[in-house]
Amino acid sequence: MSSKKTAKDASASRALTTATATATATAPAAAPGVRQQRKAETRAQLKQAARALFAERGFAATQVADITRRVGAAYGTFYVHFADKDVLLDELLAEYNAALLGRLERAFDPAQALSDPVAAARRLAEACLEHWRRERGLVTAFVQRAGLDGSIAGLRDGLSPPAAQFLATRLGALARALGSALGPEDAELVAHAVLGMWSRIGLRYLFGAGLGRARAADLLATMTIGALRAAIPELQEAAR
Repeated sequence: MSSKKTAKDASASRALTTATATATATAPAAAPGVRQQRKAETRAQLKQAARALFAERGFAATQVADITRRVGAAYGTFYVHFADKDVLLDELLAEYNAALLGRLERAFDPAQALSDPVAAARRLAEACLEHWRRERGLVTAFVQRAGLDGSIAGLRDGLSPPAAQFLATRLGALARALGSALGPEDAELVAHAVLGMWSRIGLRYLFGAGLGRARAADLLATMTIGALRAAIPELQEAAR
C-alpha cells in the first residue's frame, strides 16, 4: 500500500509540477497586455481627474495629490505616467487642439470662402466658439499657466498652434486661387494676427459679461474678413 501510495503521490506531484510549469511559461504572454491595459486605464483616469480639477479649482490650485486622490491612486502613481503637472496639461492641450482642428476642417468650405467669405468666416467662428465653450476649463488652465510661468514661446504661439497652421495653409491656398501676391511667410503672420484677435474676443465671450455667442461670431466674421481683404485685396473682387 505504502509503495503504491508513494508512486501515486509522485505521479500527482509530477503532474502538478508540469501544470505549474506550463502555467508559468504561458502566463507572461498575457500579463504584459493586461499590465499595459491597466496602465492605459490609470493614465486616462488621471487625465480625466486633472481635467475636472483644472475646471473646478484652476491650474495653480490643483496639486498632484488632488489628482491622485480623485482617482484613488497612490501619489507616486502620477509620476509613473507624467513627469509633472505641466506635462499632463500639455497632453490635454494636444488633444484639445486635435479636436479643434477636426472642427475647423469640417466647418471650412473652400467654395464658400470664395463666394461668401463672411459666411465662411462665421462658420469657422462658430466652430471655435463652441469648442472653447466645451473646453472652458482647459482654456482657463492654459491662461493661468501662461500667467504663472511667463513663457515667451507660449505667449508667442498661443493656445492653438495647429489652428494657426490650418488658417495659414487655407489663406495661402486662397491667395493662390485669387492670384494674390501673399506669400507663405505673410500668410502665417496674417493667420497669427487673426487668431490673436479671435483669442481676445473668445476670452471676452467665455469670461466677460454681455457678449453672447451670436454677437461674438458676427464680430469675428466681420473683423476677420476686413483684415483678410486688407491682406488679400483680390478677395474683395471675388465676393462681388
